[in-house]
Order: sequence, then C-alpha cells, then structure tokens
Amino acid sequence: MRPKNITLVCNVKNTFVLKDVALLESLGYCVFLIHSPPFKDPIHFFLNRLREFFLGIFYGIQSEAVLSWFNDYHSFLPLFWAQFFGKKSAIIVGGYDAVSSPKLGYGIFYKQTIRQKLARLNYTLCDQIWVVHKSLAEGCKQAKVESQTLSGILKFIPNLKTPIVEVPTAYDSSFWELNETKQEKTVLTVANISDQRTFERKGIPLFISLAKALPSYRFTIAGVKSININQDALPENIQLLATQTREQLKSLYSKNEFYFQGSKIEGLPNVLCEAMLCECVPMGKAVFGIPDAIGDTGFLFTKDTPFKEIITFLREKPEGFGEKARQRILKAYPIERRKEAFMTMLNNRSSHE
Repeated sequence: MRPKNITLVCNVKNTFVLKDVALLESLGYCVFLIHSPPFKDPIHFFLNRLREFFLGIFYGIQSEAVLSWFNDYHSFLPLFWAQFFGKKSAIIVGGYDAVSSPKLGYGIFYKQTIRQKLARLNYTLCDQIWVVHKSLAEGCKQAKVESQTLSGILKFIPNLKTPIVEVPTAYDSSFWELNETKQEKTVLTVANISDQRTFERKGIPLFISLAKALPSYRFTIAGVKSININQDALPENIQLLATQTREQLKSLYSKNEFYFQGSKIEGLPNVLCEAMLCECVPMGKAVFGIPDAIGDTGFLFTKDTPFKEIITFLREKPEGFGEKARQRILKAYPIERRKEAFMTMLNNRSSHE
C-alpha cells in the first residue's frame, strides 16, 4: 500500500504545530515538516527560502496536501509548488496573520511591505484558509476599541474567493488534567516573552499591577526568554520562569488557582485552554477567541473594567469554576472535531487539480 504523505510548513515549532503533526500521524499520514524559523539576517533568511524551494518540490511531489501553520514568508514556496503539482493546500491562521496594530507594532498587515503583499498572495494560492477563531476572518470590534487593532482577513481582502473555515485548535484532555493539589491565592500566566512588544501585547503590565495590589498572593510568569526585566522593580510575590516543558506546564496549571490571559491580540490561546482543562479559574481580556473559551466559567475584562473588580474576583474565590472551566473546553474543543476537519480536507479534491 502506498504511504500517505502530507507536508506541513511552519515558522515556529510550538505545541500546537506538534499537536497537529501527532494528530495527522494518528490518521496514518507521514508528515514532512519544513521548519523555517523567522530569521531576519539576510543569510539565514535566504537559506530558509532555498530550503523551502527544494523541499517544497521534493516533499510536494510526494504529498497529498500541503499545510502552512501561519501565513508568512515560509508559506509562499510550498504553497506555490502545491498549486503547481495540483495538490490540496491550506493555511492555518493563528492571529498575527490576520491583524494590523500600529499601536503595538504587530501584524502581517501592519506595514505595506513585500511581506504583506506575499501574505495576500498566499491567501489566494491555497484551497482553504483555516482560522482558529471566526474573529480572525470577520474581525474583532473590541480589539479595535482596546488597542486600535484592525483585524479580520476579509476586512483586508474583501474580495477574497478562497473559502475560510473556522477550525479551532484541539486539546488532549487525557494529558491536560488536574494531577496536583491546587494552592490557594496563586495566579499564573504563560507567554513566550522575548521583547518589550510581546511584554505589552500579552498584558504583563496589568499582571504585575495585580501582584502589587495583592501581596498575599503568589504570581508566576512562565515563558520569559531574553527580555531584560528589572527584577528589582518587581514585587516580591512575583516569580519569573523560563520556557517550560509540557510536563512542567501541566504541573504549573495544576498547582495554580487562577489563570490570567491579558493578551490584547490573540486567536484562540492554547495555554488558556490547557489551563482550564487543568481546572484553573480563567481570567481574560474580552478580545478575539478569549470570551468564547472562558464563557461563564471565569472573569472577562476590558480596558474600561475597574481595577477593583478584577481584585474582587481574585479575592472571592468562586466555587466550582475550575471544574466548570474544564467541562467547557472538553465540550467546545474536542480533538475529534479537528480530526474530522483534516479528513474532510484531505478527502476533497484540490481546486488546482
């Protein structure tokens, strides 16, 4: 029997990418992974494009389909060869590839550059566009209010003919489950913070303000990379951790009582959903997919929410919210839904055949 192959190209090899690799392998596919880290220096940038050119041909010929996690430079050549060889293709949109935020200096549509023009072209080359939340297709009004962020692929490309499908990410609930005793008065946030822009976009200043206002609580920021944070300026009750493994994250989620998602721009946050599966009580900014994830199981806030209301929620310790949070994610984002989406796409004919 001829092996079933699929090419997946990405610029970050995060947990959600690896989850899709595992999911496709569980469906019997051999996954050819093209990982092109977002290097800015000319030599590595050129080497990435060279790899994508040759691997796009070599893998593309052998594959039934080509998938691109996020839309950026790394997407173009594999998608071009997919169209050339008549293969099925899709772009999975996670957030930055559907927004423009001059205030935060963020988003693929932020500047009129070759990068933006290429991203627009990529959206026409593929057979389907998958968005992890519908707001990445239609736009998020609250994000415009919060941070002057314009969003929604159809807002930037109103005449786009490529079908857009909402396919949320999925979560392994058998792994992400409570396995330690919750510690009271503990608040966690997880973010890959490598620069000041990410620090602001992830809502860390508000998180630090909460720590200062609640000295009897313990606050943890996990995922701090190379940014220079003046730890002397932080309150004593806040802990900084580097990037964590899955097992370490599971332990952190299980120990902490609350999970904070203060992002100003986000698609459907994986870490929020993982934390909720581990029965953290969620708190998050009411933008993009965050309200749909949290629902009535936690606390949603905007820039107009009085600070004291957030403090009050943390002090009240709502009963049963952690278990409600887990049940909400189990019901809303089952892994079977994403499996079915992959199977449907792979069983359909390419529009380029």
